[in-house]
Amino acid sequence: MLKNKTRRRFLQIIGTASLLSPALIKQSLALGTQKDAVFFKWQGVALGGQAEILLPKEKGSEDLARKIQNEISRLEKIFSLYLPSSEINHLNSQGELKNPSPELYQVVSMAHEISSLTKGAFDITIQPLWLVHSEMPNLTDHKRKKAIQSVQELINYRNITVSPEHISFKKRGMAITLNGIAQGFITDRIYQLLISHGLTNSLVNVGEIKALGNHPSGREWVVSIKGQEEKMPEKAVNLHAGKAIATSSPTGTILKDGHSHLLQVKNTDALALYKTMSVIADNATTADALSTGLSFIPPQELKNIISTKRNIEIIAHTVTGETIKI
Repeated sequence: MLKNKTRRRFLQIIGTASLLSPALIKQSLALGTQKDAVFFKWQGVALGGQAEILLPKEKGSEDLARKIQNEISRLEKIFSLYLPSSEINHLNSQGELKNPSPELYQVVSMAHEISSLTKGAFDITIQPLWLVHSEMPNLTDHKRKKAIQSVQELINYRNITVSPEHISFKKRGMAITLNGIAQGFITDRIYQLLISHGLTNSLVNVGEIKALGNHPSGREWVVSIKGQEEKMPEKAVNLHAGKAIATSSPTGTILKDGHSHLLQVKNTDALALYKTMSVIADNATTADALSTGLSFIPPQELKNIISTKRNIEIIAHTVTGETIKI
């Protein structure tokens, strides 16, 4: 079975206790935001990472929380590399999948769009390279170089054939990971589930965060990018109703050989450009994928890359200490 660890969570919600560091709790109390947070909180795991949904505390919240858990479990059976019988593992082991679920078709199609937009910087076929770094930590430099060269020809999003009836790989040995996009997709699905149940003021945090309406107090939801807490509250992000935010960082997950979980195909030894790359978009699927792909794009090219997409915002913290907002 092919496995991936999901990236660490780099977003924190200000004004609720559960996801705050002690420093942020102190700051939120000083701002007077924690006392007005009255929620029913669903907490669980999605694709190997902690998840939390903040619901208004009212009758029926517990039943809705069970529906949320069931929907996440259903989607994990499609996207999770941890589950041997998942659709993605079947596709990776067989090289093709007939009659894929609509969800898998949608995510692979969206991934292709983001890959094209980022000129291949985002590429779900990176999985074979991930395995070299993660599952072969004791290789000599020479053997590692040869192993990387042997899998690089397998990494190209254009070698996926996708339709509603059939998904297949053009080369034997190809494999995909959706860990850079599936969290966002699940976030969007739970968001829609809440809307279908009549909710108007909730927050979905399934690795990526999406705001349904405003905080019950009437203010906007406020999010901190981890690592920037000392600059609060000036550097807080007000998340407008209906918007989603996702963040990636080279230090989010370190593989067994010490390499960052963010892997580049063209230059595997390239130094990181950003401490964090955050993207705000109308949907969490786009925000998730772009926060990964844009992590490889030089600052001077970011604006051009997203110029064809509507309603995209970037907040990037470079390794040199610069903050870029587009």
